[in-house]
Amino acid sequence: MLYLDGISLSKVIPELENNILNKKVGKIFQNSSLSLSLNFGKKKLIFSCSPSFPICYITEKKEERIIEENSNFLMILRKHIVNSALKKIEQLGYDRIIKFTFEKINALGKMEENYLYFEIMGKHSNIILTDGKEEIIGLLKKFSIEENSLRFLFKGAKYVQPVILKKDNPNLVSEKDFNKYLTEKALLKNIDGIGKKTIEILKSYEDLKKILNEPIKPRIYLKNNTPILATVLGIEPKEYDKIKEYETFNEMISEYIDSKLLVASFVVVKNKLISNVEKEIKKCKKIIKNIEKDIEIMSNYEEYKEQGDIFASVIYSVKRGDRVVKVYDFYNNKEVEIKIDPLLSPQNNLNKIYKKYSKLKKGLEISNKRIAEYKNRKFYLENVLFFINSSDKIEQLKNLELELIEEKIIKNNIKGKSKKKVKEPTYGTFEIQGKVFYYGRNNKENDYLTFKFANKNDLWFHIKDIPGSHIIVRKEEFEPSDDFIKKIAEFAAYYSKASSGEKVVVDYTEKKNLNKPKGAPLGFVTYNIFDSIIVKTPIRNK
Repeated sequence: MLYLDGISLSKVIPELENNILNKKVGKIFQNSSLSLSLNFGKKKLIFSCSPSFPICYITEKKEERIIEENSNFLMILRKHIVNSALKKIEQLGYDRIIKFTFEKINALGKMEENYLYFEIMGKHSNIILTDGKEEIIGLLKKFSIEENSLRFLFKGAKYVQPVILKKDNPNLVSEKDFNKYLTEKALLKNIDGIGKKTIEILKSYEDLKKILNEPIKPRIYLKNNTPILATVLGIEPKEYDKIKEYETFNEMISEYIDSKLLVASFVVVKNKLISNVEKEIKKCKKIIKNIEKDIEIMSNYEEYKEQGDIFASVIYSVKRGDRVVKVYDFYNNKEVEIKIDPLLSPQNNLNKIYKKYSKLKKGLEISNKRIAEYKNRKFYLENVLFFINSSDKIEQLKNLELELIEEKIIKNNIKGKSKKKVKEPTYGTFEIQGKVFYYGRNNKENDYLTFKFANKNDLWFHIKDIPGSHIIVRKEEFEPSDDFIKKIAEFAAYYSKASSGEKVVVDYTEKKNLNKPKGAPLGFVTYNIFDSIIVKTPIRNK
């Protein structure tokens, strides 16, 4: 975790000032719905309002904008902030709120001042732009009146800090009061800027003064080479086996982001893709359930044909105005009653029964096709979800996002830009004893490998009935031995949703035996000629 309380933030601000103070904003981008970047020449000030990673930091790395958005707030920022000079960076007390002051000469030749407030408050983190009178011009995240019952966050409203309990300034609190709060275990409640982990190292008034005055100490604590705590204070976790120290906060954040896959709002974008796909899966399940109900109702269509045949055998004795006709059911060898419409003629009643039969029969055919389509779509989406969860690189998410746009599962939020030239899909590879084999990392790659890359006699492997990668083995590389087939099958299980150690069935066949039904989703295949092998899914490296 990244630990950042009010005292930590006070040590970070001087570093921000040294890097970008008095510099002009050139460009502004919105990398995702919760991430922004302000470009000061080569240096970029990144804002993340992700609930799991609310932070602002400076980077000189080239950021990949995976899902670039052109929101109203972005347009407002560009209008008011681009070409402005950053004149001041300040923390509001010891609260986790940073105020950025921007100045520029407007079209009338007058100096215009705007303030950008960055509130670091977990899921309520936000970026708010105000004019020189501190009236709100726009904000990244909008909340309902119920969510903002203690303050108004709407255009034109005066910006006020979130309502918090009045606390003592840590620089001004007396030793007597500190000792009282310490005895009562009420430091968090009464002293501003102190977080839960900071309390752990405050054993005396001297400890407080020391932590306030000591220089910044950017560190990442690791256990089994996994970061468990990043901090700028002299605090440490209970268990760790390695410490990495850095000269600056930004160096620490850069490595922490890379190790935690947070670069370019990675987690925000990943969660957004997951949310969209899960929403579509839920929709498919609902539609499938409704179609199944319709199929159950329509599956008795033969009863109406039988009823029509029986009614036709006695139609000569039926009169207009009859409501019920007693007839002999020669299909089931018994007497039955058939209810008819007294306002219709006997012939029209017969036509109505046969029409009902035809409608249900045709409806059943359509419903069977629809349920097959939606089950295929659901399986496709489950494959996409597996690939999203398996992604550990920006490029993989970017490819999946493009695939979802092409499949019209998510909308393309970038307006007014020409479509980029579509690149030929890539794919993953692995080696066994010098031989190279190929696997798909998304449905588009699966489709490409199977139907364009593979030759008709190449071998195709895939785990049965579970989302996963298609694996292609060139015919010349294939060995028809049990050991070889088992190794390839284990890789098919490894690159799938199957749990480590789970016994699974892997199907394999020549590419020429595979078919793709017309209109089927990406990566979907059918086959009748194949062999199978049972293997145990290898344990995945964490």
